[in-house]
Amino acid sequence: MEDKDDSNDWFKVNCTKTANGLKLPFLNINGTNLEILDFNFFDGTLTVNHSITYSNCQKNHHNGMSVNLTGTHFYYSDSKNNFWSSGCGNLITIFGNETDNLIGGFLQPSCRINNKTSSIVSCPLTIPKGLSSFFANMSNMVDSSDYKRKRSCGFVSLASYGSFFTDDFDLSNRTHVPMQLQWGTLIYGECYLNDSSDTSCILEDDYCWSRLSSTHLCVCSKDTSDISYSRSCK
Repeated sequence: MEDKDDSNDWFKVNCTKTANGLKLPFLNINGTNLEILDFNFFDGTLTVNHSITYSNCQKNHHNGMSVNLTGTHFYYSDSKNNFWSSGCGNLITIFGNETDNLIGGFLQPSCRINNKTSSIVSCPLTIPKGLSSFFANMSNMVDSSDYKRKRSCGFVSLASYGSFFTDDFDLSNRTHVPMQLQWGTLIYGECYLNDSSDTSCILEDDYCWSRLSSTHLCVCSKDTSDISYSRSCK
């Protein structure tokens, strides 16, 4: 895509030169630039480098508020992301915005388990569909009966399933994590490509699509068993 400013477009991509001289694509949403890491047409998702939601690490502090996608065509993917946290004995709560609309919460395992002060775990929370903003919070629930522990780096954030966090994952210097934004919802079934004048294809001819309405596309991947595209596809 060309770097352009068009008020008629519902999103804008900036090609920005970084400190090491590379030009990287950034998605501008409500004044916030998010580096684009990947784009999946068939899943209707865009992977961005999103700031960590909540962190009380020594070097990096984040207040728990996500980027606000309200008023855009994007929302946080409920099927491609998950809430992750690190620490032990803390209560994690997630809200649909800063003050109300509780999404859910959970208590981290006790600090006594395996004598660990911190481990990265997936939070068993269901992400609501169409989530446009959220607020994450961590409360210390460890009582005096628990063993004395060093203050670990507390972390809560929504992140892509493909982030591959591990126990030795260093969060102390990390400020962003991969996160997937949804721009379209898949509807599986049969649809029909419109006339060729209304059909667009990528240069490699891997897939084509037709606009059925202002909110629906018919998308067909290349049929390797036939040279031409079928007029109907699934």
